[in-house]
Amino acid sequence: MTLSELTRQSRLSALLDLILIIGVLVGLKSLLLNFDAIWSYAGPVSLLAALAVATWRLRANNEKWSNIGLGRPTSIVRTVLWTILALVLTIAAGILTQSLATSLIDGPDAATQAIDARYQDRFANLPGNLPVFLFWLATAWIVGGFTEEMLFRAAMVSRFERLFAKIPFAALFAVICQAVLFGQQHYYYQGLAGWAATGAIAFVSGVLYLAFNRNLWPLIVSHGLSNTLGLTLLYLGLQP
Repeated sequence: MTLSELTRQSRLSALLDLILIIGVLVGLKSLLLNFDAIWSYAGPVSLLAALAVATWRLRANNEKWSNIGLGRPTSIVRTVLWTILALVLTIAAGILTQSLATSLIDGPDAATQAIDARYQDRFANLPGNLPVFLFWLATAWIVGGFTEEMLFRAAMVSRFERLFAKIPFAALFAVICQAVLFGQQHYYYQGLAGWAATGAIAFVSGVLYLAFNRNLWPLIVSHGLSNTLGLTLLYLGLQP
């Protein structure tokens, strides 16, 4: 098999992977959002299902998660420093983009108003409730810290990169694509400003993933810490 044929085969495989992963992620979430009793869990359930598909596709391609980000860090000190850097940059990106998007949007559109009305009670029972806090904390680390980073930064970036193999700046386009998808996946409960903010966070995280030599651990830990901070403020009643 020639190099050109191998490249074509790799691109087709990457396209199939993306269709299956994104199809499950979007399709299952869209389905679950129709049920009022479980809609708030649509994100976590669809993410875990998509992660299972991504794991299957990795094995089908004779790959492991360690090949695209979950390998053992070569330096603990460097990983800690990278984690701090990722935490600062992603929080700053989210805050700045959210503020900018909010200032540019005159008022919430009808879809966002509906989202707000439906979402406002999602964490209503969290303040002062330790069991609920611990449940959401575990979810934040498993689904946010691990699943989202593995799925969007590692799996999607690597697949988009292969898909765009013949295009200049393939890695940059891969980072942009996963960032757009990541933001879109948060639209259903955060609206347009939330899409922009989470998309910016995903873009910064994608760039850092490449800058960190595709080491996912700093991003996983920083993502988990960021989620922990937000949930803790809600638990203590310090955030509306």
